Amino acid sequence: MDKENQSLRSGFLLTRCPNYKWKAKWYSLSEEQLMCHHSKSKSIIVLTVPLKGCSIASPCFDLEDVNPNLLFKISTPENAELYFQAGSPEDREGWSHAIVAVIRLLSTSQQISRNKMPFQDFRANASVSEIIGAIQDPDAGVTMAAHLRDGVVYNNCFTGSNMIDWLMRWSIVRNRDNGTAMAQTLLKLGHIQEVDLHDGISGVSARFNDGERLYKFTSINLGLKRNSFYDSTDDDSSSSEDEEEEDSKREKIKKGKVVKEAFLMKKKNLRKGWHVVKAWLREKPPYFQYQKASYVSGCEDQIKTKLISLEDSTVTEQVKPATASKGLGTKSKCARYRLCIRDKKGKCVTLQTRDDQEKCEWLSQLRHLNSTDGKQTKTQTAGTKENL
Repeated sequence: MDKENQSLRSGFLLTRCPNYKWKAKWYSLSEEQLMCHHSKSKSIIVLTVPLKGCSIASPCFDLEDVNPNLLFKISTPENAELYFQAGSPEDREGWSHAIVAVIRLLSTSQQISRNKMPFQDFRANASVSEIIGAIQDPDAGVTMAAHLRDGVVYNNCFTGSNMIDWLMRWSIVRNRDNGTAMAQTLLKLGHIQEVDLHDGISGVSARFNDGERLYKFTSINLGLKRNSFYDSTDDDSSSSEDEEEEDSKREKIKKGKVVKEAFLMKKKNLRKGWHVVKAWLREKPPYFQYQKASYVSGCEDQIKTKLISLEDSTVTEQVKPATASKGLGTKSKCARYRLCIRDKKGKCVTLQTRDDQEKCEWLSQLRHLNSTDGKQTKTQTAGTKENL
């Protein structure tokens, strides 16, 4: 079976490098770790992030120059913080859900299974997601702060006694024993986990402690919309003249509604090869907008942004089937799904999507944008021509 098909999720993400610059990398998620590849076409793994004991914040508001709806952060047990940008809010949520599911699976697989206490016994009218949402409320929830232990600062965590105090203050439980039992249930479900201080003495315990032990949430969602992110157990080549023309159009389309956005691969114009771009589809007027992925943060209105009008445009779709290796020195290739957008002036952009589903989604939106303006996109289906 193809390695990509074995992963739980894969795609392009922007990752922040040690020099604070952003770089597009291909990531794949397995049942235990997040793996970074140099590119989609190469199987070389350049970075592995074991997810056991990690936590995730999504959306993330730590970086002022980055749209929080695209940003999420993974905190490792070693107190390191890794920042990622997704291609769209939907893509960010998809990655967050998948990563959280892996973290919870890893954290609950070694929990003590005896003495289980049904969550409903504590409060019949409250679900797990409702309680977690209340505990994590930015204004009235458990206070998360930085704690200093043995000369190391641990961010976004709380003590066990802080959580029990909160449960009693809001009359969710009647006494500290019931509060400890509820917290133990949340621990078993993987919503909270103990912070490993690496002190070499006691380590992480499977039992919740109503004391000074530090705990953190597996997932933190600080967005206005509360959803199932909390709980999966309840329910789921342009010329200079073109540049000047595009610059004059930017103000016109600046207020246009974005109907779709994502990271895509775009064929280079002057030489062979592909590079990752951030792409948008806008309506009223209909335009396809793109720019180099590493310029995503705050650069949508700069000269590096490219535009192609979708009025009277022609969209050609292409599927290059998978090929098997024929011998030494040859590599097998996965199926490739491509779209070619050519406007009425002959300007052409060739794109490659992640899979057939993503190709169909973009094709559907391209057709819709033209039909809403009283025009229909001319769509063709190409064979396996090499010139695309």
